Amino acid sequence: MNAAAPFTPSPAAPDVVRAFAGILAGLAAVLARVLLRRPDLVRLTVPLWRWLNASVRRLERAVTQTGRVRAVVPPSLPRPVRAVGAVRLPQRRAWLVRELGWEVAGFGSQLQHLLSQDEMQALLAARPAVGRVLRPICRMLGIEVAGLKPEPPVEARVRPPRVRTKRERPWSPGPIPNSWRPLKSG
Repeated sequence: MNAAAPFTPSPAAPDVVRAFAGILAGLAAVLARVLLRRPDLVRLTVPLWRWLNASVRRLERAVTQTGRVRAVVPPSLPRPVRAVGAVRLPQRRAWLVRELGWEVAGFGSQLQHLLSQDEMQALLAARPAVGRVLRPICRMLGIEVAGLKPEPPVEARVRPPRVRTKRERPWSPGPIPNSWRPLKSG
C-alpha cells in the first residue's frame, strides 16, 4: 500500500472493497475535521485514522485471501503489552455516532447499505475474516447487519487467586501498661 494515498486499495481489489474504502475515506475526513475541534476527543484523531486505514487493507486481504497469514497464539502465551501512553479507542456500541452526530451516522447508513448487497452477503457467508474486519466498525457506528454474526462473548479471564501474605514485623514488647510503671516519688 502506498503511504501517500491512504484509503486506496490496489487496482485489482473487488468493487466492494473500493466502495468500503470510499466510505471510510469520507468518514475519516469528517473525523479529522470534527475531532480537531473537540479538545476532549482530539487525542483519538490519529489512532482512529490509522485504524480505519488499516481496516481497508485488512478487508482487501480478507476478500482476496492474500498477504500474511494470521498467527494463532496459544492461550498459554502472554499477550503483547501495549505501549505506555498508547491511546485505546472506546469500545461502547455506537460511540462515534453519540459523540459526533448526524455526519457520522450518514456514513454508517452508507456502510449498512453496502453490507446489505448480495455480493457482500455472499462474502460474509464465505469468509469469516471479512466479518472480523467489519464487526468493530459496525459496532462503532451502531449498525446491525443480517449476515454479520455478533461478536462471541468475551469470557472472563481466569486469574489465579492473589495470595496475600501478612507482612511480619519484628518483635517488639509493645507499650508498657501504666500498672507496670514505677511510681514517681517526689
